[in-house]
Amino acid sequence: MTEPIKIVLADDHTLFREGLKRVLAQERDLLVTAETSRPEEVGPAVAEGNADILLLELKMPGREAVQTLLQLKENHPDSRTIILTASDDKDSILNAAKAGARGYMLKDATPETLFQAIRTVYGGGVWIDQKLPRAADFAAIAAQAHAEPTGEDADGLQSLTRREMEVLSLLAEGHSNDEIAARTFISERTVKAHITSIFAKLKVDNRVKAALAILRRGAPAPPPAASPAPRPRARSARGR
Repeated sequence: MTEPIKIVLADDHTLFREGLKRVLAQERDLLVTAETSRPEEVGPAVAEGNADILLLELKMPGREAVQTLLQLKENHPDSRTIILTASDDKDSILNAAKAGARGYMLKDATPETLFQAIRTVYGGGVWIDQKLPRAADFAAIAAQAHAEPTGEDADGLQSLTRREMEVLSLLAEGHSNDEIAARTFISERTVKAHITSIFAKLKVDNRVKAALAILRRGAPAPPPAASPAPRPRARSARGR
């Protein structure tokens, strides 16, 4: 007999977790091994349950889900996360994929859909309801973020200047052009020029594809640019 898929539940609603355990118990190949209601306990629960799959609520109070996902990606790379939530916010969907989620589904899904999503992600695939906003982008990011970087990716990234790498890192985090401009102390027009250059060097034609290049590489974001140095005061006439 094959080993069941070990599942950890992370949701702050006790009744929902209890109902979910009953639903999952219907399937012989699915086994809940641990659960938690607190975001800071997700990592220990994944370790305790030796999780193959984590079902994670996006909106638990306390720590941001993206922070939880990034820590899981670093400390428990073999476990795979499916976001199970009521939120269909497009930014949350994309940020979850960038942070390492392999699936995203809403809580109104049928049990059969949940079973299929778990088995798909466990088998190395990606799952998202195609009716959700930016579903295609989520699927592309989730799939490619876990793929091996290509030689073309490496060559393209090495050709970027330090400023272009800084802009690309912020772009991959989901910042808009005006936000990138504010963070890097350059004009929005200059940001657009950098992005045009980045697209040309990486041989891509949109922001998602550019973000994938750095996500596949796992390249660290460069340190933030320092604030412009204050201008020296002009000497007063008295001191001359």
